[in-house]
Amino acid sequence: MKSLQERRSFTFFSLLPLITLVILLILPYGYAQSYDNKFTYNESIEGLTVADATAEIDGTTLVRLQKAAGDPQCAFTKDIYLRIILPNNTVIASTPQLNMSSYNYCSNFTSTSRISMISLIEGWVYLTYLEDVGVAQFQQYGVPISYNGTVGEIKLLLNYDDGFPGSLYRSMIPEAGFLFAKVVREDRSIVWRRYSTVTEDGKIYALGNGTFAPNLRDGTQTFGSNIFRTIDGGYGCAFVVTNLNVQNTKTTTTSQWSLQVLFLHPDTNKVSKPSDIWTSPAGVSDVQLGNNACNIAYDGSGYVCVLLVSTGQTQALRQVNFYSTGASYDSFTLGFDPKDVAVADRISPLFYGGYMIVNLVDSTRRVAQNVIMLDPSGKVAKTIKLVSQVFIVNVYARNNTAWHWMNDSPQSWSIVSYYLPKFTTYGIDYQNPNVVTTSPTIGEEIPIRKTDVSITYNMQVKPNTGNVTIYATDGINKFLRQTYSPVYLQYWTIDAKNETVTLQVLNSTFNQPNMTYFVVLENGFVSSKDTEESILGIYAGKWSFHTSSVQPQDIYSPGATAIISLTSWGSSHFLGLSNADRSNFLSSLSNSLASIVPASPARLSISTKFQIDSKTGQDRVLLSLKVSSATSSSEMGVDSVLKDLDVLIRNKAITAASRIPETVLVDENYGVHVKPNLWDEYKLNILIAGATVFFIGLLYLLACRINPEAQNSAIFTLTLVLYDFAVDVAFIVSNGKDVPSLYVPSILILIVTIVYSMSMALYIMISENTRSYKFHIWTQSYSQVAAIFTVIAAADIEVLTVIGSKLCKSPFFSAPFSEQAHHMIFWASTGSFFLEDVPQFIVQVIYQNNTITYDIIPLLSLVSASVMLVINFITRVYYGITLVRAHKATSHFDSADESASVSGSMDTKEITDETHLSSR
Repeated sequence: MKSLQERRSFTFFSLLPLITLVILLILPYGYAQSYDNKFTYNESIEGLTVADATAEIDGTTLVRLQKAAGDPQCAFTKDIYLRIILPNNTVIASTPQLNMSSYNYCSNFTSTSRISMISLIEGWVYLTYLEDVGVAQFQQYGVPISYNGTVGEIKLLLNYDDGFPGSLYRSMIPEAGFLFAKVVREDRSIVWRRYSTVTEDGKIYALGNGTFAPNLRDGTQTFGSNIFRTIDGGYGCAFVVTNLNVQNTKTTTTSQWSLQVLFLHPDTNKVSKPSDIWTSPAGVSDVQLGNNACNIAYDGSGYVCVLLVSTGQTQALRQVNFYSTGASYDSFTLGFDPKDVAVADRISPLFYGGYMIVNLVDSTRRVAQNVIMLDPSGKVAKTIKLVSQVFIVNVYARNNTAWHWMNDSPQSWSIVSYYLPKFTTYGIDYQNPNVVTTSPTIGEEIPIRKTDVSITYNMQVKPNTGNVTIYATDGINKFLRQTYSPVYLQYWTIDAKNETVTLQVLNSTFNQPNMTYFVVLENGFVSSKDTEESILGIYAGKWSFHTSSVQPQDIYSPGATAIISLTSWGSSHFLGLSNADRSNFLSSLSNSLASIVPASPARLSISTKFQIDSKTGQDRVLLSLKVSSATSSSEMGVDSVLKDLDVLIRNKAITAASRIPETVLVDENYGVHVKPNLWDEYKLNILIAGATVFFIGLLYLLACRINPEAQNSAIFTLTLVLYDFAVDVAFIVSNGKDVPSLYVPSILILIVTIVYSMSMALYIMISENTRSYKFHIWTQSYSQVAAIFTVIAAADIEVLTVIGSKLCKSPFFSAPFSEQAHHMIFWASTGSFFLEDVPQFIVQVIYQNNTITYDIIPLLSLVSASVMLVINFITRVYYGITLVRAHKATSHFDSADESASVSGSMDTKEITDETHLSSR
């Protein structure tokens, strides 16, 4: 038989399951006593404890630790230990060296009261600390610290003597910097200063300053305040104002409390006038505005503040909704049980709907004991009992997770997190409750060179001012592909429902096979069409997808050379560099161009030879860019590289070309001009030239048929002279400034040639008129012809031989030049040979060696100069041979009879005349 003790023991254990069930049933719904995730880090240094922690938008957690000093006079050492926990749980550890007074670490105080920090842009933390400079006199300093421990520029933020240090608030747009704000004890107004985000060299710059102050009437004062961030990168401030003239809240019909808001606009640094967004009904005895009680209404409806309103012994939570204009549009009481708010330190609206209340177990030491999650109506959805008592409970807003730190042992600490319920059906994967879906969806495979993406919202939207940016990523680094705002309307369309936004994408954006891309939408990319309030964006890495592995078709295309142009400012900068600096600049430019394609830097090179493009009227520098063929199947072909470069440069304002110092200097209007095939580029000109030569040939044959005895080659002489003169003038007009050093010499050569040839032509014509009666008679008969050819002879003196060539038996071309006149024309043209032909040829050679573009006029000018030089040189050689032979013949037959001498003289004259007329 069992003893009484055994029976009692049996009864207890048999009832244990029932007792457990009863306890679980009577616990509040959703009550949780354990964490969902715990990250533990073991330190190599003993005695480190967590002093403060904060988080970035992407979930990166920044932890500051302190080391116990073991000294009753000083609790901690001066050392600062930073631990950066990346989203993949990788930890970056650093120990920045910072000299600050013992006032910050030698007293027994709450860890965040004298040293505080916020995250800035990726890679930087901003830390503030205090210096005791006298009796109740303090200075507050700030310093940026990089993840690797590099200490930036220390800046004095504030002098104060009222015991209220300032606080830091990072903008919702990290690039917009942060706000430093301090409550003034005397009137509870708030002085603020805006600062830029940190630069690469660890500096920040002041952007503006001012004061947040409510509209206080006689007998009213500020009872509480709350600074909150706005979607556009600015800040808002809410004030609870109480009326001290109302003494008895039970009997009065006058409102005692009101809520006012004002906004700091980031673009203007101006603060709006305070607006009353809520006034309490009569009988309200107290209104509390807790920490983080005001926030963005993440559903896109503006902003929201949650107030704890007391009417006697009754408490209620009231939500006040308002717009960024300061206009209130809704106010209602949440249906919650006041006992859920024991000693509330924080009542916050959450990202995916609902509210979080942090209750304190010790209001003096501000130690938190639990977290209560309310649904949008105010009912308890979940209660979290914290696994340890903590000073601060934070929230990873984007994944709706509450978290805090714990010091586990002298050499380890943990980050503990708790999942919070989500009260929205949209945008959880995108971490945006307003996004229904996208195209492509997250993780989708897209074809290479896809030219559009789209986003569908759960409301009607319209364009706003935020940017959309597309990046490529290799898993570690990100590479900008395209960025623009809705002001570029040519890239932006919206459907008939005003819900789906389609963005046009450049052909060069998704240009790499098997590559991951992600799209970033800035806050305010769109706004609600109904309320005109800015809508949240999509942060980096959330909307990601990848291209297919299809390879480009032109992978083995041969190398090619293209021309790019610098802008006016870029050209001035380039021309002002030394030769060594120019070489370095061109090397950097080619590497930068390769990076934005992207392509291997070894495939792109820029020649040190450049050209001035005088056609634009701005003397811009042209550069020769060579792209070599691909060497592997993973590289783009030459044709694709050049086409993508052209797209990237022509759309410089919205591509990576606008972000790199060297590529900024490339002219987007010029783009990339591939050096053409001569036939493809100038086939019309070549065909016209061929037809002209054919026509002149027909004229020559016709002239020979009419008068075979005439010097019919004069047709070619006249044609070549006019052609040469025309291209010389055209070269100076259209291309003379391409090589600045050749412009003045080209003009001088032309002017000297014209003056010389015209002078000699006039001299010969006048001399022949006075010396030869026959020529005088011809001149009188055909004075206009003589005048015209005298003028044309300004181009080349040998044109005069045309009027004595007997072409087509025409009297116009039958001028009876004497032998002396022929000699004078020859020697005058010899002078022209040295004054014009040789210098023109030298100019064209120098031009071709100092230019990089193909142009029809310089090419024709080079051909003309070369042909004229060769013909005139050979003509002079032949004429010289003729003179030598004539001289020898004269000496040999010096004793012959007069008739033989005369005959020999006539033969020489005929040879000489023929030589003159056949030249050119």
